[in-house]
Amino acid sequence: MADLELHNPAFDIIVNLDGENKTVTVQPEETSDGVEYYICSLNGQQLTQIRQEEDKEWEQLWGELDQQAVSEIGAIIEKNKQS
Repeated sequence: MADLELHNPAFDIIVNLDGENKTVTVQPEETSDGVEYYICSLNGQQLTQIRQEEDKEWEQLWGELDQQAVSEIGAIIEKNKQS
């Protein structure tokens, strides 16, 4: 896991949540079997954990966001990975 943190450090994204733009910190992590997921925090508190499925849809592993918010966060993460 230390390797992943060195190669994929945390980064901030701006997401519209509850009608307001908020800065969410995203920390890439990896399961023991090598599947990448993202821990998303707001103001130092964990907001959600999400991952992209094989069908390219974003799934929430932990948290209480609606699917629209999960998809929006996922799309922003995907754009960030491509930069």
